[in-house]
Amino acid sequence: MRRLTLRLTAACLLSAAIPVGMAVAAGLRAASATVCGDQYLLALADPGQIAALSPQAADPWLSLLAGEAVHHPQVRPSAEAYLSLGVGVVLANGWSDHKTLDLLERFGVKVVRIPLVERFEDIETVTATVAEALGHPERGAALNDAVRRRLAALRAENAGAGRPALYLRPGGGSAAAGTFVDAVMTAAGLTNQATAEGRSGWTGYDLERFVLNPPELLVTSFFESPDRSLRRAFGEHPAFVRRASITPAVAVPGKTWVCSGWFLVEAAESLAGGLRRLPPSSSTNRGP
Repeated sequence: MRRLTLRLTAACLLSAAIPVGMAVAAGLRAASATVCGDQYLLALADPGQIAALSPQAADPWLSLLAGEAVHHPQVRPSAEAYLSLGVGVVLANGWSDHKTLDLLERFGVKVVRIPLVERFEDIETVTATVAEALGHPERGAALNDAVRRRLAALRAENAGAGRPALYLRPGGGSAAAGTFVDAVMTAAGLTNQATAEGRSGWTGYDLERFVLNPPELLVTSFFESPDRSLRRAFGEHPAFVRRASITPAVAVPGKTWVCSGWFLVEAAESLAGGLRRLPPSSSTNRGP
């Protein structure tokens, strides 16, 4: 521990030697330790304020703003790396390494732990908190206002028209009331089948249940991801493939809701766009 402390102290001294012109007057130099934090940092900080993004920041399957991320360093999270870059703010989350975050705070770095929230109202609070930490509260307010207006337009359109739909991931994972997926589906005008069945939170479906009681509409995500570490037995089973091939479906890009954040409005708009392209629901056109 003493050796590590000495290295971190040296990193602090090194960062102090960074020319003043490299600092950003409007806010502290900042880094993100997670792909979710990357989206906040890229949306709210000055480009010159961004010292480092997470290693996944430029992954087009996971990062909505991957195109912008390629212009910034991607650094594996560590106290030594951040201190040597002169970072004053680090965006992390509940799964980030606690020892690293504690060390950073001991050296005076402000750590913002972005929580996993499930409602758009709570996301507004997170956006405002991050923007304040970055020194740009007005940008947080503007982003919240823009998201609010986009959601209002989606709700007014009601593209789903109350149509029941089931959300599924390749491993059979689903989501019901109390999740940000449910909030997105509701914003697009869908009735979440998992919620209607009395489920809540993050849940799952077994293959037999899916085949015997197939949904009218599927909402899917991550099925096209090249990440082979994802559980796929459910989504690759022949019985699922056959049933899914005859079931109307909307695929929402995983990068729009890999976690909760201001970018969930992108998932809602993508879902609504897919719904517009589907034929009308037979149940909504059924006569008396």
